[in-house]
Amino acid sequence: MEDLPPSALRAPSRSSSSFCLSQSPRHHDSSWRNNHQKWCLGPRTVDLRNLSLFQHCTRLHAPPSETAISPTRLHVWLPLLHPCRIFVVLAPFDRSIPGDPKSIEIAAIGVSMRLHAPARASAPGLHTSTRQSTLLACEAHAPHAAASLGRASHTPPLMTATLNMGRYYSYSYTVLAAVIPFLLQISNFCCCATCIEAERLALLQFKDSLSGNLSRLTSWTGKDCCKWEGVSCNNSTGNVVMLDLQNPVYPDLFGYILEVSDQLKANAVDPSLLELKYLEHLDLSWNDFMGSQIPTFFGSMQRLRYLNLSNARFNGLVPDELGDLSGLHALDLSSGASEYEFQLSARNLQWLSRLSSLEILDMSWMNLQNASDIVQVLNKLTLLADLRLSSCGLGDGDHHVNMFHDYVNSTLLQHFDISVNALQGPIPDNIKHMRALKVLDLSANVFGFTIPPWLSSLESLVHLNLGNNNLTGEIPNGLGNLSSLVVLDLSFNSLEGGIPSSLWNLCSLEVLDLTMNRLNETIAEPSKDASGCIGSSLEKLSLRWNRVRSPLPEWFSQFSKLKILDLANNSFFGPIPASYGALTKLRMLDFSRNHLNGTVPESFGQLSLLEKLLMNTNFLQGTMTEAHLANLSRLEEFDIGVNSLALRIKSDWLPPFQVNYINMRSCNIGPQFPPWLRMQKRVITLYLSNTSIADVLPQWLPNLNFSYLDLSLNQIRGKLPTFSKPDSFYMNLYLSSNKFEGPLPTFPSILNRLDLTNNLISGRIPEDIGTMTPTLDNLLLSGNQITGSIPNSLCRVNTLRVLDLSKNMLSGDIPDCWSDFQILVVLDFSANKFSGVIPASIGNATSLQSLHLSNNSLHGELPSSLRNCTSMVIFDGGENRLSGNIPRWIGESMSGLEILRLRSNKFDGTIPLEICHLIELRVLDLADNNLPGTIPVCFGNLRGMTSGYAAMSDIGLYKWSTTYGENMVQFMKGKQLEYTKTLKYLINMDLSHNKLVGIIPEELTSLTGLHGLNLSHNHLTGKTPDMIGNIRSLESLDFSRNQLSGTIPQTMSALTSLSHLNVSYNNLSGQIPSGYQLQTFDPSSYIGNPQLCGFPLPKCASADPPPPPEADNEGAGNESKIEWLYICMSAGYVSGLWGVLGVMMLKKKWREAYFSFVDNVKERTISVFKEKVATPNRTSRTRGNPMEWSW
Repeated sequence: MEDLPPSALRAPSRSSSSFCLSQSPRHHDSSWRNNHQKWCLGPRTVDLRNLSLFQHCTRLHAPPSETAISPTRLHVWLPLLHPCRIFVVLAPFDRSIPGDPKSIEIAAIGVSMRLHAPARASAPGLHTSTRQSTLLACEAHAPHAAASLGRASHTPPLMTATLNMGRYYSYSYTVLAAVIPFLLQISNFCCCATCIEAERLALLQFKDSLSGNLSRLTSWTGKDCCKWEGVSCNNSTGNVVMLDLQNPVYPDLFGYILEVSDQLKANAVDPSLLELKYLEHLDLSWNDFMGSQIPTFFGSMQRLRYLNLSNARFNGLVPDELGDLSGLHALDLSSGASEYEFQLSARNLQWLSRLSSLEILDMSWMNLQNASDIVQVLNKLTLLADLRLSSCGLGDGDHHVNMFHDYVNSTLLQHFDISVNALQGPIPDNIKHMRALKVLDLSANVFGFTIPPWLSSLESLVHLNLGNNNLTGEIPNGLGNLSSLVVLDLSFNSLEGGIPSSLWNLCSLEVLDLTMNRLNETIAEPSKDASGCIGSSLEKLSLRWNRVRSPLPEWFSQFSKLKILDLANNSFFGPIPASYGALTKLRMLDFSRNHLNGTVPESFGQLSLLEKLLMNTNFLQGTMTEAHLANLSRLEEFDIGVNSLALRIKSDWLPPFQVNYINMRSCNIGPQFPPWLRMQKRVITLYLSNTSIADVLPQWLPNLNFSYLDLSLNQIRGKLPTFSKPDSFYMNLYLSSNKFEGPLPTFPSILNRLDLTNNLISGRIPEDIGTMTPTLDNLLLSGNQITGSIPNSLCRVNTLRVLDLSKNMLSGDIPDCWSDFQILVVLDFSANKFSGVIPASIGNATSLQSLHLSNNSLHGELPSSLRNCTSMVIFDGGENRLSGNIPRWIGESMSGLEILRLRSNKFDGTIPLEICHLIELRVLDLADNNLPGTIPVCFGNLRGMTSGYAAMSDIGLYKWSTTYGENMVQFMKGKQLEYTKTLKYLINMDLSHNKLVGIIPEELTSLTGLHGLNLSHNHLTGKTPDMIGNIRSLESLDFSRNQLSGTIPQTMSALTSLSHLNVSYNNLSGQIPSGYQLQTFDPSSYIGNPQLCGFPLPKCASADPPPPPEADNEGAGNESKIEWLYICMSAGYVSGLWGVLGVMMLKKKWREAYFSFVDNVKERTISVFKEKVATPNRTSRTRGNPMEWSW
């Protein structure tokens, strides 16, 4: 049996005639998670079973279990301040004890009585068996006395029970039936006092200071305050000794308290409590004191032994006056993660050092960042058995790093929690001297070293949590020596290797959590010298988010008590063993995101306690029938999505379960909707996307109570129905890529996300959409046939984060009403018929990251207000009639811009040098404008186009939308391509169809991540950059229709990824570089360069190098010959010209014949030209379809 600290004692719940033992609610420790469990001692007797549950209870003294009891006196500590409070403890153990009790002699304050009973007699209503103990109480009104049970300095007079034992028998000690009447007789002699009037008035004054839910204080009426709920009095004096106003809270399955209700509230603690001069136990936990400070007058309540102010929403500095409570045994000032507004703090903890009797201290979530003396103080608290300092900010300053290495006075500690403090360095090695430790929680720190081997020497450990520490290395095999271990949590680290086989032989182990590590070895079988208890107690096994590559172990089926088996996000392969169907205690089975194949065992249908069956994203195949689900009456989550499974259920089958989550995405369940879904009245989330359904939406489906419905990627037809409003706070509908038609219907007012992309929706957007769905977060209507203009009411839905109306037939002006859209992230109006100017108010949507206005008829300049959109990542204004200069503020304000697309507009003016400030730019498309000037040399600084940054883009990843997909048209490889999911990988520069002059800057060759470079249809001159071969990732290169000269650089043959090349219609010369790349292109890639030769063009005239120059004298002779040649040619030209002109001047008939010939040629030329104009060429390039132009 263990120590029973004062915190384990609680006031009576309803009546003052009973006494309760309970465990305090703890939000951060799994060993305390069976919160508020009470074992109440009634007014006469009670049987307490399984006292091993009292993990924090000792001082109930009994003979050592390893020794037999010879005939002797069994002393039972019995605090008595008054005959009214008789407290008898009989604590037998499962061992050999001497015979049956023959008699019990009891002496108490002048009362002496010998009781006899037959052997093996049992008290009525009491049950005894092996491993049981019996605790009896009569009129136990004195919690303060019980709290001091076994403490020599506080032990009142004792009652002694003498047991005369006979022969030896092996069974648990049995309480004699005769004890009960005796205790009842003693209790009848008692005359209990009522409460003190001054204290009663003080309690009423305290009550008047409270607000909130006062229903717990409805009993606070009448004269006897000792009978009020939460109040306990001394039976002798009537003084109030306990005030327990703890607000009941109820944690979830994981021990977290998500909601607190029914709180008592006050602006401060009323000082009327000072009238309770004999108060020993004060509990105000889980109430609301609205950020007030802990009152200093608490330090005057000298008799306090127990003080619990946890989670009571106090704020500010803890008063030093608490250090005056020298008799305090338990102090709880903790709060939890749910408290985000108020926090207690301390500059130093010297006041704490005066609490020398302290055994339990909990300051979790208290700000101790500036309390540098904490270890010095803790070393003075030599009686501490329970220390909890979770989330105190102890690692926020350098003076706190590794500070617990100096904590040496800790040998009595049984519970040590310093989790969530960002403490650094290795795990403090002085912990190895804490031999009494049962609970060690070091989670959520930065102990980024290996697990120390000395941990295996802490043989008393029951709970070990080292999670979330970035621990490295392998799991020590020695942890298998901790035979008492119940919980082992090593999750969220960087542990590698395998799982030691010794861990499977821990007979007491209930929880093994190895989530989120780097374990990568095949799971080893238990050692052959196992104790025969392989996983016999294991209830939870989590290997989630590791790299285990192994078949599913068949021997896992021996874990007969297993409730949670979580193997998700690994590389388990092979079939699922059918023997797993024998794990009848399973409540959660998660095989998601592995490489499992084969069929789903039909034996899973017999797991009657299963609540979660999760197998999505594997390679499972085959057919599932109702036999796989036959007895799953408790099933709540069913996930088989992203497999090759077919679900074939009879139409008249009635499912035994009511699930709230169904995922059958990418399975074959069509062509009709499964009829059994109609019975699922509790379903909240339903994934049926890509399930081969080709049916009309059944009438019953819109009436289900789901909050999340995904029917995308099917062939569902018909008109959209009106969906019922679910019993929740939101509703998401994902209906994209179907054949829904007709106008938009009425939607529930709580609609949060609506995706109807790529359907046949027609008509107008409802005029009242802003009133109908005022809390819309995502509205995606792209790819439909919606007409009309944007209704003004849409401007009122300023909760929108994503608005996509692209690829419709919307017209008119874009409303100028975006100033209140402060959380708008994506605005896509592309591919419509909008006209007018870009609204200036869009610039007030300062959270905007993606703006698409392309392929409309917008005109005017870019509004300067857009400079406020400093978070912009994508700006696409292409295919409009925008004009003016490209603004300099784009480069100055939009520093995070990754895509700038302004092609096919009427921009003029030079390219601003500020564009070079956009170092994250990945796509720069300014093609088909009227941009003059040169290409800025500083374009070489655009690091987003270099190979080092090529894979760092988050384009299209919006945490506020799960279905919106970025898309953009780019001219690549000589044709128009639409990029969607691959857009974030695209790196392209297109400056074609402008009026650029000058040379191609050599600096562009440093953009080594480019996939496309198009500078065609400009007036560029000079050579092709020599180092063009550095851009190894180039797939498309177009320098055509310029005035480039010189040879093609030899380095271009190194562009092995190049699939499109066009250097046609320049002045290039020489031989095409040889290699395996440039010769693979069509001759049209080089056409229009008369002096260019070599395959695939005709061979050069001579492949031999030109002859060396001759001597100087010979060169001088050649120059003389050339001069004479020019003189002779000039003389001949002049002579011939005047010869013809002279004859025509002298001969009239020759003149008439010549001019008649010229007139005939002119008329015939004009006639042919007129015919050509009347019949235009169909392949001529138009602005509306630029791809009709081909080179």
